[in-house]
Amino acid sequence: MLIACNSRNEKVKEAAKTITKDTSAVVETKKKPDDKSVYDSKFIEKENILINGNKVIVSKQEFESIYTKIDSTKTQIWECGSPFEWLDEKWMIKTYGQKTSDMGTFKTFNGEITTIYTQNIQFATNNHIVLFDTGFADQNSFKIISHNITLDKNTTLKEFRKKFPNAEMEKTENENEVRFRFYLDKVTDDAFLFYFKDGKLNYVTLWWLLC
Repeated sequence: MLIACNSRNEKVKEAAKTITKDTSAVVETKKKPDDKSVYDSKFIEKENILINGNKVIVSKQEFESIYTKIDSTKTQIWECGSPFEWLDEKWMIKTYGQKTSDMGTFKTFNGEITTIYTQNIQFATNNHIVLFDTGFADQNSFKIISHNITLDKNTTLKEFRKKFPNAEMEKTENENEVRFRFYLDKVTDDAFLFYFKDGKLNYVTLWWLLC
């Protein structure tokens, strides 16, 4: 009986060790973070941002399926050119012919770009793709995909500076407004600009150096 008892005790001890190991493994797994909470770069690629869960650039057909209600549109000539010249170059050449010169426009293109207003957002289109231009935080959200960071009307200036420690704050003409600039890459001056008014995120714009 003593031998049998010792045998049972040993089995219980082994089982307890196994349970302890398994439990610690589970706890260790839970401690691993699912995402990074701090974005320390001064650059944000346009592919790394979502506007209300959607890409910065979408096809015209996809755009119309996402935003079914359009507030208004305005078509006008962009005298300094547009980012569609390189973002959608192949289609522009196919549709309007080659550029007349390095600094010129496409052969038969009249320079007209349409601006679309909907849901407190401004978009631009060449009637083939649609590009995000400016969006107010009041009805919209902006997500940094790589770090799972979502910004909206509740994002305070203090929270933003904590999440983006290397972002440089710029003053604007308005005393109660500041902005932060994130370049798209290290070659151009094109950038995302985040504007804060009275200490909260007000709007985001995608700025292009055209002139």
